[in-house]
Amino acid sequence: MLEDGKHLVLFPTVAYRDQELNSWIANVHGWCFDAEQDTNFQRATAGLLRRALKLPRDVEDPPYFRERSWGFVVRSRKKVSIEISHSQGSFIFQRSKSNGHFRGILDLQLERVPETASRTAHGSLKTTITARRDNDQMQVCGDIHLIGDRGLSVISDIDDTIKFTNVSNKQEMLQNSFLRPYQSIDGMPELFSELATPETSFHYISATPWQLYHPISGFLAAHKFPEGSIHLRKFELKDITFLKKIFPTHKKKRKVIESLLSQYPQRRFLLFGDCGEKDPEMYGKIARKYPEQIVGICIRNTTGESANLVRYRRAFLQVPTNRWFIFEDAKTLQERIIPELIALLQ
Repeated sequence: MLEDGKHLVLFPTVAYRDQELNSWIANVHGWCFDAEQDTNFQRATAGLLRRALKLPRDVEDPPYFRERSWGFVVRSRKKVSIEISHSQGSFIFQRSKSNGHFRGILDLQLERVPETASRTAHGSLKTTITARRDNDQMQVCGDIHLIGDRGLSVISDIDDTIKFTNVSNKQEMLQNSFLRPYQSIDGMPELFSELATPETSFHYISATPWQLYHPISGFLAAHKFPEGSIHLRKFELKDITFLKKIFPTHKKKRKVIESLLSQYPQRRFLLFGDCGEKDPEMYGKIARKYPEQIVGICIRNTTGESANLVRYRRAFLQVPTNRWFIFEDAKTLQERIIPELIALLQ
């Protein structure tokens, strides 16, 4: 668990170039909360989680439970003034909302950013911003990925696409999310590494609550997925409907994806998802709306059903057949489909 006291988190986000303003326009997103161990609130919330996971009262916390649950038992702080700044001089002030989250736009001068930029392991550019709370001396850092006007952007779902979660079984989903080691889908880290170039950006999108950000980011790093922005979902733990609400449908994910498509109209996008929820239908709608930007859609087959299902033909109606693929293992994509996609980009 975290140490008691005030805390801030800056999530990894993106920036795009505005040539008219001669600036990088950076999206800022963070979370402000207090960690207070052994309080009535903490005990009650932890008890709610334990009941959802069907853990007996007289059994000690199992492995992984505390590190996965801490985000749900902290106190989010609202109306806290946050100063966000960049080393080249840009800064803004934001106030946290009722859920402790804050968002803003930071204008970074285009000609000065390269002096402060670094590179990810696959060579793409990023820069660092800092945030401080209520004029505290403590400050935290966060990454802003500097996405060029052109190149390939990989947008990937997380659960059952690159990480085994078993979302179709709600109790198994909770067990895999809170009590078991996170497992990557075989071959997906290697596949993403093959796609990674200095001109490639990565965006990980999930209906997973933001409270699980640290475990999720740790999973991505541990399994050597390329660095990128992370987009999760706001969630408030209020009552016993927790089991039904924790991983909802795909509506919020589509909003995030379309925002990225709008910010980078000249980039080409490769979408990864799975067939367990609504990814085929959502991606098909996006491909029809943005036909020039979507270069490929890769859907992991988690059910073992035929790729010739009416569902897929309906979901990808009017989407060229060489732009969508149903796969069961990453090796198939790596050997055959990825070369075809790369050829489409040239």
